[in-house]
Amino acid sequence: MFSLTFIAHGAKLTDENQRDIEEFVSGKLQVSVLFKTELSPNRVIDFSVETNVPDVVLSLVKKEAEIQNASYDIIFQKTVERRNKKLFIFDMDSTLIYQEVIELIAAYANIEDKVAEITERAMNGELDFNESLRERVLLLRGIDASTLWEELKLKIRITKGARELCKALKKLGVVMGVCSGGFIPLASFVKEELGLDYAFANTLGVDDNSRLDGTTRGYIVNGEKKAELLLEIAASHNIDPATAVAVGDGANDLKMMAAAGWGVAWNAKPKVQKEAPSCLNSDSLQDILYIMGYNDSEIASLSA
Repeated sequence: MFSLTFIAHGAKLTDENQRDIEEFVSGKLQVSVLFKTELSPNRVIDFSVETNVPDVVLSLVKKEAEIQNASYDIIFQKTVERRNKKLFIFDMDSTLIYQEVIELIAAYANIEDKVAEITERAMNGELDFNESLRERVLLLRGIDASTLWEELKLKIRITKGARELCKALKKLGVVMGVCSGGFIPLASFVKEELGLDYAFANTLGVDDNSRLDGTTRGYIVNGEKKAELLLEIAASHNIDPATAVAVGDGANDLKMMAAAGWGVAWNAKPKVQKEAPSCLNSDSLQDILYIMGYNDSEIASLSA
């Protein structure tokens, strides 16, 4: 059995949206509908279906999701797998938090335009991540690091729904971590804020005068490293990676999505939306719980 879930980007599915959904499910897909449920009235519709051609259905769902991209997301998955999640690994910048940390540092040093341009090209997969990180970090050389992180912590804005989602996942016994191409002081801060179990990110070099020296220290958390860390965390807890979920918005999150059993592209770049197992383009990370098949009442209880 499979689940087909439609999640409105806004407050509700319009009458036209609901007609389009009914027409798509009954007229275009090769599925037998067993039953239909509203996980959230007028906002999230969930169909339990059977099909002998899941790959064909998935292809049609992907195409329809692109057509309806401005209105709602469509998620197709095996019903038995969607609640069986043991590990969640999140990207940080533009996922668990609204900002890109390196751009916050750049704004602090009045070089944000130069850094933002490199960041955007990297996240769209146009630049090698390692090289783009080196270029951006080099621009930060000379910034006073003695008070930098404490000042930036005051500017961090946790994404709507992230606290509630993490609280719910913790109640469900899920292991959680953040693997970020950003920097470890703020990744550790977000870990503590959200009650995560792990935080991995890059370390900026600091000279003898407590100023950033334009380098990173240790390994670089790029796409390959994120996937590697996900698998290492899973192994350390004897978790089957098939029960892991990776959540992110950038091209460097695709490898960890591939390493996990499931992935969620959160308000992601076009390349990521096209390649990820599922997309969520709402304003609350808590909506991931709908992808897992929970309804409003269950979500309220889990997030309390």
